[in-house]
Formats: sequence, C-alpha cells, structure tokens
Amino acid sequence: MQFPLRSPYDFDHAGLVNAPYALPAEELKMRSVRQRRYRGFCITEMKKFEGVIASYITLKKGIYDLFINCTSLDLKYKKYALKYLDEFYESINDKKRWQKEFGYPCDKNGAGNVVIKGMKDD
Repeated sequence: MQFPLRSPYDFDHAGLVNAPYALPAEELKMRSVRQRRYRGFCITEMKKFEGVIASYITLKKGIYDLFINCTSLDLKYKKYALKYLDEFYESINDKKRWQKEFGYPCDKNGAGNVVIKGMKDD
C-alpha cells in the first residue's frame, strides 16, 4: 500500500507518534500534541473534505494493518496507536463532528487563525 505525501510534516509532533519531548506551539493554545486540530486554511464549503474523508475510510484496514503487522513495535505502543486511530475514525464517521473540527480555522476568536508560514492557499 502506498500513501501519497502532499506536504512535509514533522511527525514528532503528531499525536500518533507521541514523542515525549514534543510540545505544541504556545500560540495554538493546545494541551499536547495528542490533541487533534485541523490547522489548514479556513474552508467554509465542507463538501471539499468529503472525498478526503472517504479516502481515509477506504484506507482504514490498511492503515491499521501497518501497526498490527509491524514486528518492530511493542504491544503497548500498538494498543496506544490503535486507540488513537479509533478516536480519529470516530470523529470522521460523525459528519457534524468533523465539520465542526475542520471548521476550526474559521473561528476568528480562537487559535484557529494562527498562520502557517510558507503555505499558500490554492
């Protein structure tokens, strides 16, 4: 299975990796890197996310299999990773929930408007 990478990403700051030294930027007002937050551009037309969400749903078994079948990971981490993934899939399987979460950057009163330097809006 091949996953296309569309942009660089620091996986140490991903909740799935759960690096003990990783801290979110203070401006983001997040408790930890395990807290999920969409940090892309403000998109008011949520239909744009439906294809991406459908792709993740289609890829779910393959993503889980990467962890389940990896002999380099210990059982404790596998359980953590699968639980973290379960929470993600719970979120994207609830349309109202993912619409709220992906609408976060549009919140003018929150930390959602922190500019991601070096990115441009297509």
